[in-house]
Parts: sequence; structure tokens; C-alpha cells
Amino acid sequence: MNEQKPKSSGVKVFRNEALAIPQLIETTSKKEDWVKYGEDNLYPNYLVSLLEKSAIHKSIQTGKQDMTIGDGLSITNQNQLSPEQINMVNDFMINPNNGETLEDLTYKIAMDLILYGAYALNIIWSKDRKSIAEVHHIDYGKLRAQKPVNGEESKYIYYSNDWSNIKKEENVPVLLRLFDYNDRKDPSQIYICSEYSPSNGFYARPQYSAAIPFIEIDFEIGMYHLNNIQNALSPDYILQINNGIPEDEEQDDLYRQFKRELTGHKGHKFMMTFGNSTENAPSLIPIPTTDADKQFLVLNDAVLQALCTANKVTSPMLLGIKTPGQLGGRSELLDAYDLYYATVINKLQKHIIKTYNKIMAINGASVKFDFIKPQPLPFTLSESALLQVATQNEVREMLGLKPLPATTPTA
Repeated sequence: MNEQKPKSSGVKVFRNEALAIPQLIETTSKKEDWVKYGEDNLYPNYLVSLLEKSAIHKSIQTGKQDMTIGDGLSITNQNQLSPEQINMVNDFMINPNNGETLEDLTYKIAMDLILYGAYALNIIWSKDRKSIAEVHHIDYGKLRAQKPVNGEESKYIYYSNDWSNIKKEENVPVLLRLFDYNDRKDPSQIYICSEYSPSNGFYARPQYSAAIPFIEIDFEIGMYHLNNIQNALSPDYILQINNGIPEDEEQDDLYRQFKRELTGHKGHKFMMTFGNSTENAPSLIPIPTTDADKQFLVLNDAVLQALCTANKVTSPMLLGIKTPGQLGGRSELLDAYDLYYATVINKLQKHIIKTYNKIMAINGASVKFDFIKPQPLPFTLSESALLQVATQNEVREMLGLKPLPATTPTA
């Protein structure tokens, strides 16, 4: 006797899977000699992709980069250096390697420090191993720690140009020597500087790591609105198929077909029902979402607050982010700038300066580098006070205007 399958009720609710956010998990395997940087060993790629997912996130991080570089580097103890040492430092600032200036190099490592929480340099020793001949940027996200040897951290590190395709000949991981002041046998070594975090293992964590879910939310909000504009059927709804109840497999096929044609981006849910009716045309029954616009406004505010908090942004206006209803007086903005510079930017600068000072010390010059702090608002006096202490031509110079021609006094 054949058992009959219970007849389907004709009602099926389909839900999209929850959004999975990659995590910085460090694991090892027997077949690989490196420590994985994330579950799929591609966590740095994910961090790079986040820059293009959220306008707020990108504005904050590129703003940090620009403020860190400021008006460039200066030597604070130049009067304590000999002419030979000054020439050496100038050569380093003009040409740390054969292809870029020190400012070019600094832009790259500043972004790595902000993006990954660490940066790396390729140090090239001179032939006699007495000094550092060249300094190159190397993408920290392309480095992988070698597995510990006998319980001790390795003195080597792996590099690949593309960890997603290491079987390709040009991407096969290469083992490189980590920087060691006392062991200069290898002419090319990798120097790594990372921000400290109690959660750090082999790899650093960026300052904004706690706000990554809100970066994803910002992206999803944008895609949701984009798809609502492109697709009139994006709201949640019930789709009633009125020409009979098909088998479960056919119901699944129909669902996938309708989902592909009708739904917007992730986050949508719809109910598909099947039944018999005198009218065979499918019915579309919208399920209105009340106050959806207000919900997204709340989410937008939450995203901005979370990203500013994670990055210690004292005022969004410092980084080109205008918030509704915020006027931002001159003195308030200057105070916010000074606080942000002292608590965030200065810390990033110190991680870079100490490396440059160390390189120069190895080469025989006790240099003290520092970044030149730019002035966010060039005029700190009121207009009336400025007119009382400056000449007409001085005011014109501040405004970028040509000076007035000198007049000959009459007798």
C-alpha cells in the first residue's frame, strides 16, 4: 500500500538568511604554514571593501589620513645636527627609495595604520649592512604570520600579492625575514608597527572594529533605497497563486523565480500562497510597513553616532559630515579639532614618527621628526578685531587678493 504524502497547505513563508559579518579569527591548519587572517584568510580584503560600502566610514578614515599628514614633516632638532646629518635627513625625506618621497610613503602607511591598525615597511640594508639604504611601503593586508616554531613566534612572515589565488605562480606565498637590528644577514627585511589592543593576536585590529556592523547597516540602507527606486515591488507582500497547489519542489522553483524577478536587496520577506480559485490570475497583496521612513531616519542617526563614537570623532563637521540642526560655532569647532587632534591624530603620528626616528638613528643621525599641524580655520580673530590690527594689504593677502599699488604721497 502506497503511503500518501500529506497534502501541502499551500502556504509557505520564505525568509532571507541573516547577514553574516566576517570575523577576525586566527586559525592554523596542518597543510599550511601560516596563521589565517580571518576565517577565510581574507579579512584584510573585507576591511578594504568596507571603505566603499559607507560614505560616512570612508569620509572618517580618509579624513584621519589627511589630518595625520597635515602640512608635512619637519625636523625639530635641526640645530643639533651636523651638516652631514642634515644632508642625510634631507636625502631620506626626498628619496627614501627610488620611486617616491617620504610624504608619498607616509600617505600609504598612514592609511594602512588607519585601515588595518598596523603598517609594514620593507627595509633594505646597505651592502655593508651598516645602514638602511632604502625604505619601501608593503601592504600590511598582504602579510601572513608564519606559524609558531616550537611554541615561539617565528622570525619570518609570508607575503602574497593575492591570497585569494595563491595557486597562481605570481601569488605563491614567499617567506620574508622580519626586521632584526642585531641580525642583518638578510638584506631585505619586514618591519611591522601596530597599535596595541588587548584583543590583538598575530594581527592588529582597527580602531573602528566595534562599529563594523553599523558600516554594513549603512550599506544595506543605501541598497534598500536604491532597489526600492528601481523596483516597484520591493515592499513586503503576499503573492497568492490561484491555479492550484503544486508539489513542494515546484513551489520552491516558483519562489526562486519570483524572488529573482520581483524582490529588492537583502532584508525582504514575502509570503507566497497557493490555492484553487475561479480566477486563475495571481493576486498581489501589499503588506504596508508603518512609519518606514522614520525607522530609516533612526537607523541613519544610529549609524552616524556609532561610527563617530568608535573613531572618537568629537564633531562630524571636522571630517566633512554635516548633521542636521548642528550649527557649530567657531570656538566650538576649534575646541573639537584640538581635542580630536590630541586624542586620535597625535597618536597615529607617533606610530609613524618613532619609526622614522629609529631609521635615522640606525643611520647615525639622532633626528626628531614631527608633523606640522595645519590650522583648520586660518582666521581666529573676529573681522572687526582683524581690521584694527592688520593693514589693508595684509587683509587682502589673507583673502588671496593682490596688494593694492603703492600711492605716492602728495606734498
